[in-house]
Amino acid sequence: MPLDDVRLARRISLDLRGVTPTLDELDRATDGELDTLVSEWLVDSRHEAHLADVFAEAWALRADELRVGPTEFGFEDGDLPWFTRALEDEPARLMARVATDDRPWSDVVRANTTLANAELAALVPLEFLDPTDPAEWKEARYTDGRPALGILATSGLWARFATTRFNYNRTRAATISRELLCTDLLERPVSFVAITDPAPDALEAATRTVPSCVACHAGLDPLASSLFGFWPYDDKDGPELLTYHPEREPLGAALLEAEPAWFGTPIAGVEQLGALIAADPRFTACTVHRAARWLWQREPEPADLPVLARLEGEFVSGGERYATLVTALLDSEEYRAGDYLAEATDVAVGQTLHSMSAPMLASFVEELTGFRWEWEGWQQLDADVSGYRVLAGGVDGATVRRPALDPSVSRTLVIKRLSQAAAETVVLHDLATTAVERRLVGRSVADMAMPPDDAALAVEIGTVHRRVLGTAPDSERLDALLGLYGEAWALGGAEAAWRTVVAALLRDPEAWTY
Repeated sequence: MPLDDVRLARRISLDLRGVTPTLDELDRATDGELDTLVSEWLVDSRHEAHLADVFAEAWALRADELRVGPTEFGFEDGDLPWFTRALEDEPARLMARVATDDRPWSDVVRANTTLANAELAALVPLEFLDPTDPAEWKEARYTDGRPALGILATSGLWARFATTRFNYNRTRAATISRELLCTDLLERPVSFVAITDPAPDALEAATRTVPSCVACHAGLDPLASSLFGFWPYDDKDGPELLTYHPEREPLGAALLEAEPAWFGTPIAGVEQLGALIAADPRFTACTVHRAARWLWQREPEPADLPVLARLEGEFVSGGERYATLVTALLDSEEYRAGDYLAEATDVAVGQTLHSMSAPMLASFVEELTGFRWEWEGWQQLDADVSGYRVLAGGVDGATVRRPALDPSVSRTLVIKRLSQAAAETVVLHDLATTAVERRLVGRSVADMAMPPDDAALAVEIGTVHRRVLGTAPDSERLDALLGLYGEAWALGGAEAAWRTVVAALLRDPEAWTY
């Protein structure tokens, strides 16, 4: 059965903006204005930032540590949080800007500009198109002669997916195939034979002569050969790794003994690569597949192929605008599925309840409470060197490449601690301000210090419940929350009572599922 308009509005708002609808937006959804709300949310500034989180997680861009560090650029070790995020977020920000600017999606591999913030500009050779732009991430252009290849020309992408001197860009070529074509060469069913000579020259020769090696390298090496302008002599030298070297472009053919090509189509120069990718039907099909995986929160199955084909047709006919694809997916039955039918069985139904990703948990809580979980510069739900991203079900970019959003002990504990800290933050803030300045609690009353028998308490708890969970509590739940408030009030007064109720609501499974 499909979700009702209010529950659907909550799902769409979280997927497009990473936050729940306001009370006014919930009222508008109830009044039949959902389509208007979706149009507004697609141009909301939070949509672009949330899309950047989505793309960063899907591409496993945020890995905490890179092959190079801040000290190689004259900064301190303590600058690692902003250093890594400035680089790793560059391709995600560019993809998000292409999507929200309503440009053809092929611009992600053909644009002659990038997105940069001040920190990134201190690391790589680029200039802002409009230095007076007040936005944190501004349009910029590289000044080292690199070709117009969209994200494939970003220093951020190749800092994240670095190559060693003797890997010769193969890791990068495999990344292009995996992320843009949905073709992971490591998943090919290849029967390997033992190579008796471990010498580097013998291994290189095997990639061109042993059939089990040629199965992948025949397509991989010509693509890697086209990327030698980005190949570093010293892969641990920061400026060397982040600068384009046009004079090295011919080295690919010599070192790999493979002329540059895109899966059989010769490449005269790397500047042709973007057009070849954009013209490849696998690029469009992969874009649709990955968008469906994001919004359906499951891997598309063979049974979904007719739906994916229809979505791809709408995407192409709409000028390959990402918003067109997103809108079509939001309208799909698969996305709007809510409750199981009475006759459904375990094997006959798919996923109908979505769970918040680690970045979404962070944005959801921050929007409601103002609490941002940070320590020594690291966002705790978006880091693992010093954080809880994987424990919360997130992706670390190294060993965990897909979100794990099913309930687990670690995820439940992270949400518990997050809810407690956020509840303390918002209650202390709201107790110290007037009703109009409050974030979450007491916005309809003059004084939040309400005893348990105050007639206005039930209304206020119901309002907070609706803001957090999207729906008003039924009588049984309201009685339970009033009882919880009363017990905490007896122990610590209004502050303890509201902290307890808010924490309970934030950690409720209905709060972090949608």
